Amino acid sequence: QIPLEDIAETKGLSKIQLIKEIEEIVNSGTKIDINYYLEQYIDQESQKEIINFFKEDYKNNSIENLIKEFDGEYEEEEIRLMKIKFLSDYAN
Repeated sequence: QIPLEDIAETKGLSKIQLIKEIEEIVNSGTKIDINYYLEQYIDQESQKEIINFFKEDYKNNSIENLIKEFDGEYEEEEIRLMKIKFLSDYAN
């Protein structure tokens, strides 16, 4: 349960670069539990809202579309983290 910021710094990456790398790992079928991290930054209601949106039409929704859909309510980093959670919990 190491903070993502610490992992990114150790690897010489920005936090968003690390998140994108984790996304690729999860896209390949590996489950990753980042709930410990999400709970610190995204409240439960927001997590449910984003997960429900992924459940509706995951394959046709890009990160950019989701950011637009939520009208800037969530940042790219938050959407990507929730995508990792969704893939780990529901798709893999």
